[in-house]
Amino acid sequence: MKIMSSAFFNKSKVIANDFIQNIVFLDDKSYIKEDTDGQERVNDLDAYEISKIFAKEKKICAVYDPESLEDISDFKQIASKSDIIILDWFIDINERVDEGNTEDDAEDDDIRGKYTLDIISGLISPDNSQRLKVVLVYTGETNLANISQKIKGINPNLSLDLDDLKLQTGKTTIFVRAKSNNQEGEDNRFNHLPNLKDKVLKYRELPDFLLEEFTKVTSGLLSNFALLSLHKLRSNTSKILGLYSKDLDHGYLEHKASIPNQDDAENLILEVFKDSIGDLLHYEKVHKSISKGDISKWITERLLNEPKPIKNGEGVLVNRDLQRNSKFLLNILYSKETDVEKRYVDLLTPLCTSKGQAEKYFKYLKTNNVDLFINTSQEAKKESYLTKFAILTHHKNVFLPRGVKPILSLGTVLKSTKKEIYYICIQQKCDSVRIKDSEERKFLFLPLVESKNGKFNFISNNGIKLQLDSKSYSIRTLKFKSNKDGVVEPKKKNDKYIFEQVYNKRSDEKFEWVLDLKDLHAQRIVTDYASSLSRVGLDESEWLRKAGVK
Repeated sequence: MKIMSSAFFNKSKVIANDFIQNIVFLDDKSYIKEDTDGQERVNDLDAYEISKIFAKEKKICAVYDPESLEDISDFKQIASKSDIIILDWFIDINERVDEGNTEDDAEDDDIRGKYTLDIISGLISPDNSQRLKVVLVYTGETNLANISQKIKGINPNLSLDLDDLKLQTGKTTIFVRAKSNNQEGEDNRFNHLPNLKDKVLKYRELPDFLLEEFTKVTSGLLSNFALLSLHKLRSNTSKILGLYSKDLDHGYLEHKASIPNQDDAENLILEVFKDSIGDLLHYEKVHKSISKGDISKWITERLLNEPKPIKNGEGVLVNRDLQRNSKFLLNILYSKETDVEKRYVDLLTPLCTSKGQAEKYFKYLKTNNVDLFINTSQEAKKESYLTKFAILTHHKNVFLPRGVKPILSLGTVLKSTKKEIYYICIQQKCDSVRIKDSEERKFLFLPLVESKNGKFNFISNNGIKLQLDSKSYSIRTLKFKSNKDGVVEPKKKNDKYIFEQVYNKRSDEKFEWVLDLKDLHAQRIVTDYASSLSRVGLDESEWLRKAGVK
């Protein structure tokens, strides 16, 4: 088993280890210490020994021995809540192999892997595709490559590394490994398959293997921050519950009874709870986890000391390279100079031929700064890196569950079904809710166009860059009908959400939901638009106008 070792990765392992709390096993041949008859049973799982090993690592370990389809169904629910899932390959819930049999699990190919594949299929379904999961198929069989191929066959989105017996899709990683038939010595079953000898795991090797592989998925500055934040929330669950005690009920009901729009009481609690979590994480100083030391380690281990081509403001090469190194990057990131242009020019000038060249290079870096923080081999992914971070900071609907419809409100972006034009709703939230059932209401929109000049205001989930047209005459009104909940909802058609105008003819223009901007970003657009309306245009003496210009 190949073990990664670096300062940043080891720090990430500590954070991941603190986060991982529960591991669940599904094995129809699990037994406890009292059941053992002294025989070596490679297909069986010693639940007592497994639990003891993970207990030493301060992990909660549960071993499930299914006996019915209902047990399989229950385990699916448990697996969705677990950090790590470990599955036997062949699960026979209809008949058991005799306890003394040490041959491969069974000869019945009809059910071999049936339930394991079913569980994995659920874990990688569209509803779960963005959930981070590590799954280990831990089997007594030797045909590990064949098992890996069968797992790949359940979903075309699964990629397979046959050398490592590793499959991946979305945020889920699946490994196929063999149980050892000798927990203290060498397993001789793979002597004729030397390429698989490192794919055999003893019980005591499981915690390190799982932690290693989990960390490979999560070893990053922001993912470490997220893991640490979740760990702190888990550790302080009782504190949060103590804060939100039943003694608050009286005050909450008094508040709800006293306000004009009583549904706002629940929205207030949601906002207060979000603030409580933020306060707790701030108190725990989780944001300090992205330290200068960690960033220095990240740069040293992830970025090559390679030359970066210097370009001018138009992106044209100037026949000179900048020799990137960690010292230069840390100076960029931790300079005390608040004027960004001066910061860059001062640091770039010694590395360029002149201050003038440094100034030209800065003009290029203003919109291509990520070039300094990627390797040349990552150029093709540059746009993807920037898009993902921009979406996280701007989009409100990053957690919109499948099946939950969005509503039309401030910051909702729609796309016309008739032409390639997008619109952003600038109707204030208070005028977008609590509408009478079936009332027809006009909503205000500003048009958006796909960027053609490199300038854009925000980006869609599929990477389309959108530019705002905030001219006062560009505003458009569209009329929609509210539902019984007092909001305007779309209809779902072919996995898309479609808003239909009141004039509901087959030929009418309809609007596909694209995204919802976060409240403050949407409000900024409204403020900027209102400012454009307040401009004063008049004819006057040019001599007099210039006299007043400072």
